[in-house]
Amino acid sequence: MFDFMRGPSPQSLSAAVRHALEKGGLLPATGAPPALSVVESRGRYAGRTVRHIRVFDPARTSERGLTIRTYRDLSAHPDLVLRTGHVEADGMVVMHDRAPAVAAAIPVRERADRTANHGDERFVFPETFRAEGRLG
Repeated sequence: MFDFMRGPSPQSLSAAVRHALEKGGLLPATGAPPALSVVESRGRYAGRTVRHIRVFDPARTSERGLTIRTYRDLSAHPDLVLRTGHVEADGMVVMHDRAPAVAAAIPVRERADRTANHGDERFVFPETFRAEGRLG
């Protein structure tokens, strides 16, 4: 009732967040799920007021000697965040996919060899060919 009086602190997963995590494959649909926690921060998403959430494993944070009390506490430790998402005003939970890790080196860009591609200038620079009357 008096949310403004309660200090920010990790909470256990709500049924809606638990369901979203099960649907996303982070939690098993059956069996004993791991004890995960969630921290929230009020904010905006696509012009709407939402509650941003971060899901983490408190066992992993305590192993590192960290005490997570607020959403911002995990900003310095993104590797401990299992999932992020937001909760809409109507209670709908939207989980964001984690960005895939870059496993391979990113190739260096090289300048293209255009000597083997004669005749493509009319597609690349059509305004030049129109001005010269060579483009139909």
